[in-house]
Amino acid sequence: MATETIYADLHSHTFASDGELSPEDLVDRAAAAGVQVLAVTDHDTVGGVARAIARGKERGVEVGPGCELTIYVGTTELHLLALFIDYTYGPFVTLLEKMQMHRRERGMQMVRKLKAAGVPIDESDVLEAAGKASAIGRPHIAAALVKRGAAHTNQHAFLNFLSKGKPGYVAKYLLPPSEAFAAIHASGGIGILAHPGEHKHDELIVPLFREGMDGVEALYRTHSEVNRRFYSGLARRYEKVVSGGSDFHGPTVRPGVDVGDGGVDRHVFAELKRAAEFWARKKSDSNV
Repeated sequence: MATETIYADLHSHTFASDGELSPEDLVDRAAAAGVQVLAVTDHDTVGGVARAIARGKERGVEVGPGCELTIYVGTTELHLLALFIDYTYGPFVTLLEKMQMHRRERGMQMVRKLKAAGVPIDESDVLEAAGKASAIGRPHIAAALVKRGAAHTNQHAFLNFLSKGKPGYVAKYLLPPSEAFAAIHASGGIGILAHPGEHKHDELIVPLFREGMDGVEALYRTHSEVNRRFYSGLARRYEKVVSGGSDFHGPTVRPGVDVGDGGVDRHVFAELKRAAEFWARKKSDSNV
């Protein structure tokens, strides 16, 4: 459950990507947990942000526009939270449109490869599994395979059909960090390395700071106190910011995880806002 120290939960998901709840239900859950600020950070989409903001105004929860991207350093996959971005138009929206186009084409290419291999699946199955999600991904194809009876579980579908070397595998577009940082900053936002302690590539953090990354999600829900101190200290050493969040996806998607189970206090949130305001001013100056 949320504690008194959690003022802002800056990592959450709706059914616009791979979350379980509607934007409205997510905000209601934040309000019930006593969270004052909630960042909606769906994967490769801002499709749930406007509805969450509207609900937040009704429930007294400040909703921060966000998104979670997958970036690559070589072939190493990392997740990047884009916080406080302009989600209505501009470079970040253009980047998302590009990513969603790649996602959709990749998904349909997977379907074509699976059908060619004799696996029972159609494009309509994947679109049905995706539902309201605007960004199609492998979980939707896995769910379609399960519904068709080609796989027992989503994990079985991944292992037997969708992983590298399997009949439905198609490589994804490898988004370079520089492209992501440029789009985020040009849209008045900040880029935060998500859950660094979960997939350790600590050697990449300082080079990413130098390339333009604004901070790290040191206060992630599952981080140990040692990890929290290490990543917070690293951020301070390089004059970067610290973020935190629950990475809530839904009560049945991730049982036992609730909104507000991770996040930041008022002081840390204020530092994040100041970092974003720097890029927002740069964005405003460039539009003059």
